[in-house]
Amino acid sequence: MNKIAKLLTGCAAAGIILLSTSTASYAQQVCGPRDHALGQLEKHHSEKVFGRGLTPNGKAMLELFVSKSGSWTVLMSHPNGRSCFVAAGDSWHAVKQVPAGPAV
Repeated sequence: MNKIAKLLTGCAAAGIILLSTSTASYAQQVCGPRDHALGQLEKHHSEKVFGRGLTPNGKAMLELFVSKSGSWTVLMSHPNGRSCFVAAGDSWHAVKQVPAGPAV
């Protein structure tokens, strides 16, 4: 692994730890190329995309990645190819969707 990849991996891990332990760390997001972020989520955490949506102004896409073991990550990606780790955690549990309205 080259030096830049090692540095980004270390920064991502440190950023995830900081984001999960301190509200002041929200100003210090870990960002990098989208392809690299996706590779790290798959390779190191076995996380796959669970859902995604656009911000109201359409300038960023938020994605939720989840693993079978329950780890999860929220990634924000911009049109220029830059992505930032927003939050991460564990013990993810999907909630069963209940249809709206009366049962037929």
